[in-house]
Amino acid sequence: MKRLGLVFFINTLLFTGAYSQTFTMGKKCQELYQQTETALEQDSFQEALNFLEKFSGECKTKDAREMRSNAKAEAYNGLGQYDNAIKEADLSLDITKGKSLNAWFQKAIAQNKKGDIEASKESLQKVIDLTENNQNTSERASNYALMGALYSRQLNEPDSAFYYLDKAKALDPGNPNIMIQEGDIYVNYNEYDKAFSAYDQAQAAGKNDMEMYIIRSEARLKQMDNKYGTTNAQELRSKMSASEKETLCTDLQKAIEMGWRDMNKDMFAALVCK
Repeated sequence: MKRLGLVFFINTLLFTGAYSQTFTMGKKCQELYQQTETALEQDSFQEALNFLEKFSGECKTKDAREMRSNAKAEAYNGLGQYDNAIKEADLSLDITKGKSLNAWFQKAIAQNKKGDIEASKESLQKVIDLTENNQNTSERASNYALMGALYSRQLNEPDSAFYYLDKAKALDPGNPNIMIQEGDIYVNYNEYDKAFSAYDQAQAAGKNDMEMYIIRSEARLKQMDNKYGTTNAQELRSKMSASEKETLCTDLQKAIEMGWRDMNKDMFAALVCK
């Protein structure tokens, strides 16, 4: 199952359980992490690990190390290498002093797959406790949104995903990042009208940066893949309607104009967006 799922909002809020922080990474680190996320979303777990090796060499801040370990844990879970997943989750928990929501979630998945059900329940309880005990309303909302995205992206549990998303929206209804999470979850279940309605709301709330247009572009490409059964630019050029090309190319060209560097997307735009 391909997933658009979780986006970590590289230039905004990093969701890490009982605390949150703002931070900035260099453009190259942002691009490498976006490539990692895309690979994870497409279940290309080994490719994600390859990107993370490059990311590790370029990006060495505390925030980057946490993001790397969490992404590695997810990739290893996807590959069925559960001991490695637990090791990376523990590295993230060491970096964050036990406060990384995503790390506890990845650890719980690995423990469950290994048959250690009690340990898995304990790790999931950490996720809940870190969220429930956070007195900062905005941070608690962001953590609920992350839980919703994780339940959608990795466990394919829509009821749980929307349960936590609704909690997030109730706490912080004007947060564009939560609106994006909502859109991502809808994309995960191929409900594109609802997804782009959520993305439109995020833009109306002020989220109009390169990341927003990358998210929209990736969602449009997934929509076309689902409809036509291909991601090949030449095939899509002949199959897509004029309105579909216009809609996709508007988002894609905007992302490229704002600085998105992806050779495959550049080639796609050159071939399809004329």
